[in-house]
Amino acid sequence: MQIKSNGMLVYKLAGRSLAAARRLEDELRRELETVPVLKEGNLKAIGDSWNALYKGLLARLAVEAPEVLELTGLNARAVQVFQGPQTWPRAYAEAPHIFLSPEKNPEYFMYVPVDYKGGHFVPADGGLLDEKEERITGDRLFAGGWLGNAPLVTVKKEGVTTPADYAPPSKSALRKAFSYLPNDHVCFIAAGRSLALVADLKARQKEWERRLKHACRAIEAAVELDKPKMLAALPAGEDVRISATYSYYSSGGGRAELLLSVRREGKKDFWSAGKTVPVPPSPAFTLEDRSGGEYIVRARTDTPEGRRLAAVIDAIPDTPGLGDYAALRGNFAVKKDSIGQALGVNGVVPHVVELAGRTILVYTAAPKSGKDGFCPPDAQPFSAFAYEWLRADDGDRNTGVTPPPMPQAVSDALAGKPAATPPRRKKSPPRP
Repeated sequence: MQIKSNGMLVYKLAGRSLAAARRLEDELRRELETVPVLKEGNLKAIGDSWNALYKGLLARLAVEAPEVLELTGLNARAVQVFQGPQTWPRAYAEAPHIFLSPEKNPEYFMYVPVDYKGGHFVPADGGLLDEKEERITGDRLFAGGWLGNAPLVTVKKEGVTTPADYAPPSKSALRKAFSYLPNDHVCFIAAGRSLALVADLKARQKEWERRLKHACRAIEAAVELDKPKMLAALPAGEDVRISATYSYYSSGGGRAELLLSVRREGKKDFWSAGKTVPVPPSPAFTLEDRSGGEYIVRARTDTPEGRRLAAVIDAIPDTPGLGDYAALRGNFAVKKDSIGQALGVNGVVPHVVELAGRTILVYTAAPKSGKDGFCPPDAQPFSAFAYEWLRADDGDRNTGVTPPPMPQAVSDALAGKPAATPPRRKKSPPRP
């Protein structure tokens, strides 16, 4: 079986490693008897309480039973390094995770991270699974994602400094490693006039959203008048959830589409929750079927109720977007395929991202196209590598992971210094 760096191996535990896993399970039960954890309420608070319990457990075992940590690999973290086409390498230290199969008499399996050099922890007396056995075990443990199986003890991975001997792959190898990444990013920190245009867009979007929500409440109020008719056709004690929403093009332009959904609450029958409920004809609007049990709402113009609703809807402006501002429209060439066509990929309209207290304008451009011919007014060019790094930092924090230390190049980019050049791949010495 080929072992790939930065990958994962699966072992079935036996002998000494199995005994250690069972001891770890017993110690976890003991810890739960004295350390309270949250089981309901805010998800972040629940996760934090469990993480605190795990940290306390590991600290206790390091003193009372260090052999358990040694045999389960919880003190043998592997450093994995990940890199994309427009990113600097990010390194993480990750420990093995032990899962129990769902049977009454479970088997124990260990998922072992492989480091950036191909090294990894080997559980004593454990048996390495081949690729077919891995797939079968994965289905058994997680049921294709339907079974919420959690590790016996969760040890959060942590960002670490990229090892000095890490050799980055070539640009072509990096791009081939991603299934769909035909274009690059070109980034600018908005300032002066460009920042003022972004502020203007945000103000327009706020007013646009206010009018849309007003229209949604008006639609819900009109449907509410017919709620007794809908409830009369349902079992006694049942209720319905009336929800008006909207869809629009995120890039801006065109009119937003108003949508209506009426579904059962499932108060008397849990399995009926979410089922759509027919909406009686209304003097205020007509409905057009849409996928997913929703309706497209169109105001009537032949009734007083419809004309009142039409006035509310007509007051909603076209969807605002950065494409409305000529000064922000780029001229970058892009690679466009069927997927890009469907996604509306272009090198003209940027999107706005708020990162590290900066407003960043992000454009799309083909990897080998000229990227120096355009700059939004008063904006400052910003390293796409630094942008991707900051985005990954946000992703880490959102999942409770400590990001790797910030490279000096990212700090320099935030300070407005010239963009750093990413490290080049070291060439192999010529063969004799």
